[in-house]
Amino acid sequence: MSDAHRPPVPALLWLLAFALAAFNLRAPIVVVGPVLDPIMHTLHIEAGAASLLTTGMILCFGVFSPLAPGIAARIGLDRAIAAALVAITLGGLMRGIESFAVMIAGTLFAGLGIALGNVYMPSLVKRDRPQQLGRTMGLYTVVMGIGATLGAGTAVPLMQLAGSWSVPIWLWAGVGVITSLLWWALALRHPPAPGEGSRSRMRLLFASPVAWTLTIFMGMQSLGFYTLQTWVPSVALEAGVPRASAGAMLSVINLTTIPASYLIARLASRLSRHSLLVLGLCLLVAVGLAGLQGAPTTAPMLWAVLLGAGQGGCFSFALTMIVMRTTHSHHAAMLSGMAQSLGYLMAAGGPLVFGGLHSLTGSWQLSLSFLLVLLGVQTVAGMLIGRPRMVALTE
Repeated sequence: MSDAHRPPVPALLWLLAFALAAFNLRAPIVVVGPVLDPIMHTLHIEAGAASLLTTGMILCFGVFSPLAPGIAARIGLDRAIAAALVAITLGGLMRGIESFAVMIAGTLFAGLGIALGNVYMPSLVKRDRPQQLGRTMGLYTVVMGIGATLGAGTAVPLMQLAGSWSVPIWLWAGVGVITSLLWWALALRHPPAPGEGSRSRMRLLFASPVAWTLTIFMGMQSLGFYTLQTWVPSVALEAGVPRASAGAMLSVINLTTIPASYLIARLASRLSRHSLLVLGLCLLVAVGLAGLQGAPTTAPMLWAVLLGAGQGGCFSFALTMIVMRTTHSHHAAMLSGMAQSLGYLMAAGGPLVFGGLHSLTGSWQLSLSFLLVLLGVQTVAGMLIGRPRMVALTE
């Protein structure tokens, strides 16, 4: 039974399950950061150890993503998504327990689940909604953005209301419980199709120039995004931007990514050639970085809007290309695994290098130049992946 002949799932139920899964791929990442200080106080740990609760998850994405295609090949895509959501939920429950060892274990479980889910979602769209590609990938990126915004924005108020930092973490784990139950119901209703476990080996991607080009683009995009998420307020503050505005810049960046990611997914799905589109997106980021470097106090919110629009659009473009540059859903899972695994490993060192260059020079100028150089690499890779060439794999 091929992907096209799977038993149908009602459209509204499919969209609900899809949106809930996407929601669980972002909120658990960011909910710990805003309550990290009280966690450190309760557990009597230093900042270096506490950072493992946040950066450790990003590293998990790079380490565990390559496992995703093989798991889906063995148990089926729907059951693999359900299992990933169970791991996220279990990790969330463990991260709310007042024990550093248990929280680290929970971070590994949640990181594993999110790493797998990140890989599976483009494959799911390729399998079930290839005719609604732009709309569905747009929904995916929007829901992830909303999840991140709500996860970060409600953490402190919920902690203050309940009197415990565990409550906001457990709240999102509760959402994971509901989502896991829904996905297991769907997975048990629709068992893997015959032959679904017979898949190409992921190492075949290493011979594909298209796969490597997308991986480089994904890595450079992720590096720039996570670096700015870490350092934008510090860069703006040192340049003389008022503290309130410096903090607001990060919120503006994140909020702007939401509509930009949706619009780019819809637009990209309608085009056959994408080089000019990705060039425009990278130029937005370049102007934002140049403004932050050369005139940070002139229009800080404008720079934030440009950075959010460009980075959100580039992220959405990369995910959409995973679907558009492959012919089968399992090939999309393999390409997603390669691009996100190596991409997140590239991204993990970005904030460290950016901060290290500041320590070395006493200024953010070289750090921002570093991002501009890598943005040039990203632009070239994006324009190459924008050409209508498919990832060709021999079964």
